[in-house]
Amino acid sequence: MREWLVEVPGLPATVEDLVALRDRIATTPEGGAAILVLAMIAYAQDAAQGTRFLTVALEASKLVDGPDGFKGKQPGRMVLIDAASRIGKAPHIARSYVQGATLQNGYALPAPPWRISGREQPNDVQADRGKTFVRSTGADSPRPVHLLRNERGHWKATNWSSLEVGVRAPAGPADDI
Repeated sequence: MREWLVEVPGLPATVEDLVALRDRIATTPEGGAAILVLAMIAYAQDAAQGTRFLTVALEASKLVDGPDGFKGKQPGRMVLIDAASRIGKAPHIARSYVQGATLQNGYALPAPPWRISGREQPNDVQADRGKTFVRSTGADSPRPVHLLRNERGHWKATNWSSLEVGVRAPAGPADDI
């Protein structure tokens, strides 16, 4: 088993900034997974910006023609429905993939740079396809992301549904009825 850690400078301000970061770090499966985490965090903060960011993070088969993403492409309808129903309704899930965002602090993001970590099992990465596992501070075990490497050498997500499922609920005040 190989442990990994990717450090990112926080959430890019624009999709062009995300593309520049992707070009630097998504040359490995763990870099591609980190770009996906950033896209999920962006979606949790602003669905429109998150849609553009997801367009950059996802493999071409997950995209369709459309005006809401980037360069004439956008995530398919089911991808956006899942993001809205999972990440949109529980934004702390996306933040839980950044070290320092914990149950105790309500999954508040730490000061940048952010660290995203995980592991790979032997033989999980082949020439142009791979699987890596991303750690969540709100779950007991890392969660898988499947990726493909495109013709430009960028690793892009093809299946990440486990990253969108629940984590331990953040600490917060009890409802007083």
